[in-house]
Amino acid sequence: MNLDVTTLLIVNVVNLALTAGTLPFIMGRQLSRGAWFARSALIMQALGWLLMISSEQFSGHWLDRALSVTSVSCMGLGEWWMFRALGAWLGPRRWGRLLAVVCVLTPIGYFLSFDSYPLRVGWTNFMLALQLVLVAQACLHPASAMSGRWRWVIMVGLLVLAGFTTLRGILGAFFTEQYPSFTAPHPINMLAMLASNAAMVLANVAVLVAWRTEAEAELQLQAQTDPLSGLLNRRGWDSHATPLWSHAKRHGLPLGLVMLDLDHFKHVNDRYGHETGDLVIRELGSALRFTLRRSDIAARMGGEEFAVLLPYSSESAARSLFARLRQALETLNIPGMDEPVRLSAGLALLGPDDTSLEALRARADTALYQAKAEGRDRLVLATSTATPPASPALAA
Repeated sequence: MNLDVTTLLIVNVVNLALTAGTLPFIMGRQLSRGAWFARSALIMQALGWLLMISSEQFSGHWLDRALSVTSVSCMGLGEWWMFRALGAWLGPRRWGRLLAVVCVLTPIGYFLSFDSYPLRVGWTNFMLALQLVLVAQACLHPASAMSGRWRWVIMVGLLVLAGFTTLRGILGAFFTEQYPSFTAPHPINMLAMLASNAAMVLANVAVLVAWRTEAEAELQLQAQTDPLSGLLNRRGWDSHATPLWSHAKRHGLPLGLVMLDLDHFKHVNDRYGHETGDLVIRELGSALRFTLRRSDIAARMGGEEFAVLLPYSSESAARSLFARLRQALETLNIPGMDEPVRLSAGLALLGPDDTSLEALRARADTALYQAKAEGRDRLVLATSTATPPASPALAA
């Protein structure tokens, strides 16, 4: 059986259409931002190719121009959505504005040059190739944990397609007699269709892998997050704080650890109810997220006790943080609560005797108990040598 360009194009559209049709059932309705953009991009690409095939049936008719312009627009929108998906998965991407301009200009140029086949084909293929290259470069330099091999599959596929798209643009613009139509049986066109089929299948697989990776990362995040405060839980603290402690210890960098405890929290629960107590915990978690730097780590260690790790921080920076937290809590307006929320804190700065993160935290805990013993609502700096903690009864 001899394959022709039209057959390969139909196979490509069928593959895309089947994928676009089954993705909603595979991925479900509750999608993240990245997964939604990726799935929509594949659906839009399928629609674009379908419209391009349909336009061939109306050659010389006004529907030819309408369908093909819409087709080019759909392809551009598909590339833009794939770029947005990569941004959601890998962090902010470069050249987004340039891609948006190219996606808008491509169908406009196609429409204006429609009556000149060489100009139309050259313009459109060169601009589509530029879109593919801009999306491909978005696979580089991930700024998140989702830096799996799937992004290399997408990047290589897009670059291969960009190369063949450029060659088709050269054929249409400068060797029009060899490429008189979209379905011309030129070897480059045949190879482009084969590459397109392979690249699209691989892209679909890569998107599904990325979606699964994202779902696994989300489950891991949920397992390490305290649902009430929105901060890390003890498990999350161990996995995030230990590497930072090791890095600071190895390179002799400043590091501070603050243990926080809400004053008279048992009294708050007994007088105002546990719902009010939960609201206080949530507000403190919100205040910490708002106050801390991106490099800082905060966790709810249990009950009303919180831990904060401050890389590259001095005593003055930790005291400034504590002052901001106190101010934030003083301005809280808790319904039905007629007394302010107070904090006590113990600060330990990394020293040569701290052989583990737990040792540093123990010193901060000792300072916290001292702050409780001295009257609460204050921050106490730990001494370099740990002393036996005060009675746990003082932590209430």
